[in-house]
Amino acid sequence: MRNLIFCLLLFPLLAFAQKREVFRIDSLPEEGVLLNQGWKWHAGDNPEWAKAEYDDTNWEEIDPTKDIFDEVPEIPKPSGICWFRLHLRMDCKLQQKILSFSASQSGASELYANGLRVWSFGVISRNPEKIQAFDPAYKPIPYFNPDSTIVLAIRYTLQPNVKYTNILLRKNPVYSIKFNYLESAQYQYKKKYTRLSNLIHFRFGVFIILLIGYLSLYTFYPARIFYLYFSLFAIFAIISDISQLLGEGPTIVSSIYYLLLSAEGFYMIGTFCILTALYALIGQKRTWLYWFLLGLVVLSIVSQVLIYNNTIVIELIIPNFINIEIVRITLKSVKGRKKGALIIAAGGISFTVFWIAFILLVFMNGLDISIFNSFYTVGDIVYNIAILSIPIAVSIYSGYEVALNNRSLGQKLTEVETLSAEKQQILAAQNETLEYQVTERTAALNQSLETLRATQAQLIQSEKLASLGELTAGIAHEIQNPLNFVNNFAEISVDMAEELREEIKKPEIDKGLIEELATDLALNQEKINHHGKRASAIVKGMLEHSRTSTGIKEPTDLNALADEYLRLVYHGLRAKDSSFNATMETHFDPDLPHVEVVPQDIGRVILNLINNAFYAVAERSRSTVAERSRSAVQQRTVETLHATSLPYQPTVIISTKRLDNAIEISVKDNGIGIPDAIKDKIFQPFFTTKPTGQGTGLGLSLAYDIVTKGHGGTLEVSSVPNEGTEFIIQLPLIQ
Repeated sequence: MRNLIFCLLLFPLLAFAQKREVFRIDSLPEEGVLLNQGWKWHAGDNPEWAKAEYDDTNWEEIDPTKDIFDEVPEIPKPSGICWFRLHLRMDCKLQQKILSFSASQSGASELYANGLRVWSFGVISRNPEKIQAFDPAYKPIPYFNPDSTIVLAIRYTLQPNVKYTNILLRKNPVYSIKFNYLESAQYQYKKKYTRLSNLIHFRFGVFIILLIGYLSLYTFYPARIFYLYFSLFAIFAIISDISQLLGEGPTIVSSIYYLLLSAEGFYMIGTFCILTALYALIGQKRTWLYWFLLGLVVLSIVSQVLIYNNTIVIELIIPNFINIEIVRITLKSVKGRKKGALIIAAGGISFTVFWIAFILLVFMNGLDISIFNSFYTVGDIVYNIAILSIPIAVSIYSGYEVALNNRSLGQKLTEVETLSAEKQQILAAQNETLEYQVTERTAALNQSLETLRATQAQLIQSEKLASLGELTAGIAHEIQNPLNFVNNFAEISVDMAEELREEIKKPEIDKGLIEELATDLALNQEKINHHGKRASAIVKGMLEHSRTSTGIKEPTDLNALADEYLRLVYHGLRAKDSSFNATMETHFDPDLPHVEVVPQDIGRVILNLINNAFYAVAERSRSTVAERSRSAVQQRTVETLHATSLPYQPTVIISTKRLDNAIEISVKDNGIGIPDAIKDKIFQPFFTTKPTGQGTGLGLSLAYDIVTKGHGGTLEVSSVPNEGTEFIIQLPLIQ
């Protein structure tokens, strides 16, 4: 009753408003009312135009619901702001429920109802660079209004340089607004996008399953490349569906063109992947037609980038060419009598039938035939059946092929079982023969191995004895000096004792002489004791070198060990060849700490390196003398001999120093050096550069094993031919 009275009170005002064109709404159907009549527009921007009482009778009429491609002449060029106004009158009974507005647009807008702003979609600015168009895609906005007359004012502008598209029947209205109950509008909106989302999610799930299945088959059967192509089809189809879902909902207008274009482009590429897979599946050679279609695909994609709104090529023409070739290939597989070809052909025929039905639905929907008002539901079902026909047929074909393989394997297994009894007898006889032969050869190999081990032990012992022999000569020369002193002082002491005895027998004793003789005798005894201890130390060192290593590490003075072996080796060589001379230099770190090593083993390493150094300088010395002799014979003059002689002084340098976490021992010579070609082989067992009979080839090998394996250190060599060689030992310090 109250609403009726309110309407009667407004009757004079409504009669006065008859002069203006008013959009009347007496009832609201379930889908709402599209406000497509009674609109007026005016270019420019004035806040007063939003007010309900503003007089717009002189404004021009317009239908803003037209598509942007209809070239609506009234709309100003992009970056120009204009206003739309509509006088809306609704029946009083419509106010009993909550109302709503929902819109779709190609630009940016602000909606005012009776002077109050209801919503704002996008960004409107006088600066064209800041304008951003946004399409709400008919998302409902609640509207609470106590009046039955509403004046809608829309501030509107287009974003510059925006591309629009009609792919997938996309509509691009300038400004389309619907009026409805909020509950019905929300239901319609949810129904539309739930349907779209569910269908795309359904396809997405199917393609994911196909992708996993085809990738698994390709992983286990990489020779069947067509599984890979079907996997690529599934990937491109997934990307296409995601792009379509993003482009159909509320989004920025400038991105819709690229989203829907990429959806169609990726689908076309996926369709071509199906064609490639079918070529590989039936063993069809890629003819000129295949490459022609590939060129068309590339050309169509490039044309979309270069030619605006060229959607008909990518949406219908190129895909249909590919589809025709797909059908031809599937029918050819039947003609070639390939196993399972009927399954593939059935997929191709199903694809063809439903794809043609989909195309017909597209055209019929474009012609607004009422029977196809439910196009999106029917069209999606037909479309899904079409694009899934061939992949599902291939999946069935794969199962059929596996069944055939299993049947074939079963037959072969039966044949194998039939032949197994005969082969078992043959194998038993062959096994007996092989076991007998293996026993004989094993015995022979064991005997050879024992002989090899014995020979190796003899060679190692020979190497040790050779080093001991070299030391013996040096020790003999070294021990001779203290023994000579002991003998000389002993003889002198005997004479002095005899002289002392005679002096004591004299009646008059010369105490001064006796005291002098006693003093000299005591000094002689001290010197005899000193040199005796020196000889004892040399003998002790020899015994330590000759005895078997205990393998027990103990603190060792490496400076003393290196100095002792340097002198022993040098004197040993001098004992063998008295004409040999060399300069020995030592550079010992005075702060070198005692190192936990096995003295006998490290001593053998140092001995071997010093011995090799003296051998190298001796060889270079002999070669230098021979070269000088040859020059003298050729020139026949002493002056030429002096002129062409090369001054060479054999030198062996041994040094020690402490590093951060290690002790370094260096043995350096200026001998013949080691050629680069054999430098990597010198630590190999039984490899030697010495003449036959002069070396076993185990010295450096044993030294390398002692340093690296026995002490966790390193043994490295650097050498330049005819300049010298340096061996560097690094032993880790144990804190």
